Amino acid sequence: MIQLSKIEQVLREMKQYNIDILALSEIRWKRVGQETLDHGYVLLYSGEDNHHQAGVGFMMSPAGYRTMLKWTPINERILFARFATTHTKVSVIVCYAPTNEADDDVKDSFFETLQAVTKDIPKHDVLCAAGDLNAKVRANRKYCPEVLGPD
Repeated sequence: MIQLSKIEQVLREMKQYNIDILALSEIRWKRVGQETLDHGYVLLYSGEDNHHQAGVGFMMSPAGYRTMLKWTPINERILFARFATTHTKVSVIVCYAPTNEADDDVKDSFFETLQAVTKDIPKHDVLCAAGDLNAKVRANRKYCPEVLGPD
């Protein structure tokens, strides 16, 4: 998603479907930052320091951005934000898990960090985890092929 044309496409889709807060994974932007986009939309992102790999973010409409209480970039695979709604607070973690092929230390570190982030969330908040957890489904796909798609 590194190209600006992709951002413009996502903005169009957000407007078309009235999406105020969108979690993004594998955006491949370097470092941590906040960019103001067209029409007051905002992109928050957290990526690697030196490579265009991994990366997570939130894209928000002006209305979505106004509800944000705080955001915390954890690393290139985990980003946290907290939002105020009319009746409650919502904590959202966007994540991009390493694949099964990654070293066990990398996978363990990711899930330990994710667990540590969830422990700091107030108990009364609604918790939403979004992103790409790189989950694999069983090899036997016959039970719901319309959902899982072709091999």
